[in-house]
Amino acid sequence: MGEGPTPRRRFCVISGSMIPYAAIGIGIAVIIGVWAFIVADTVKERVVIAGIPIVVFLIRLVFPGPAGQLVFLIGWMLYGLGCIVYLRYSGLEIR
Repeated sequence: MGEGPTPRRRFCVISGSMIPYAAIGIGIAVIIGVWAFIVADTVKERVVIAGIPIVVFLIRLVFPGPAGQLVFLIGWMLYGLGCIVYLRYSGLEIR
């Protein structure tokens, strides 16, 4: 009863407590990846498009600290950009 004031919760917009920007970015990368997987012509292309997200996901499990989280988010960003480049290279126009 006399233990003092309760600790205040910190509110930080940068960490994503308001809007989950990281989850939105990962969702967009997954959608573009599925699109690239559907467009892919050969089995080798489909294996690469499906294998990269698995590797990115495993990075987060192997390195659970803040550095692993950073590499995880950068990996998803590069995966999404790579799929966009692949779709453009395949002749599809993304607007």
